[in-house]
Amino acid sequence: MIPLVFIQADADGEPYSTNGAAAERGFRSLGYETRRFLREEIDSLPLVPENIVVGGMGCLHAVWERLGVRVPVHFSAPAVLAPFLGRESWRTTQAELLGADRFPVFVKPYEDSKLFNGQVVRGAEELTILLEPRPGFPAVAADVPLLAQEPVNFDTEWRVFVLRGRAVGIAHYRGDLLIFPAGGLIRAVLGAYASAPAGYSADFGVTDTGRTLLVETNDGYALGYMGIAEARYAELLRARWEEITGT
Repeated sequence: MIPLVFIQADADGEPYSTNGAAAERGFRSLGYETRRFLREEIDSLPLVPENIVVGGMGCLHAVWERLGVRVPVHFSAPAVLAPFLGRESWRTTQAELLGADRFPVFVKPYEDSKLFNGQVVRGAEELTILLEPRPGFPAVAADVPLLAQEPVNFDTEWRVFVLRGRAVGIAHYRGDLLIFPAGGLIRAVLGAYASAPAGYSADFGVTDTGRTLLVETNDGYALGYMGIAEARYAELLRARWEEITGT
């Protein structure tokens, strides 16, 4: 029996985002039957590891909780890839940053990427504002692990989609479209990341001095598709779902 693919839908019954719509088309092109569901219907779905669920990060966390699956922890800058960052990078906390007064600095969550979006902060006031509680998000405690990095200026940034160690798509998302990152460094990063998830993305930037650097990596279970081939996008989501659920 071919497994089902459940696609999270909005109140109008349409896929929850362009990502969901692309995944739906991609899975259908691979021969899967797809069904849409509302977020509040999770408890009534026939959830088994063999049935794939596509949705937002919070939705998937709720699905895995029901399945008894441990939510994966992903590090955007794993230690094995530190040589490719090209800038100082360290684990810290809000309290430590405020005490050290090391500004400007780029700050993002060390583990929980949904806490806030990373950005450059130029002083204690900007850091405090960045970490203030927001509706629907947990508060960022003073001892929550943060990733701090020396700021660099990227003229362009690209995302590489990786399926089982192989690049299967690339998309430009910021800066000059005509500046492309060095392919040799991309291959080196993919080769060095032996412990990578089955599906993930690696972001690369080219600095204003011409250096290609790794920006970060992202877990593949809730990636935006950003215009890559829809079947490859579905395959990436499927690979990561199967890895997380053990199917």
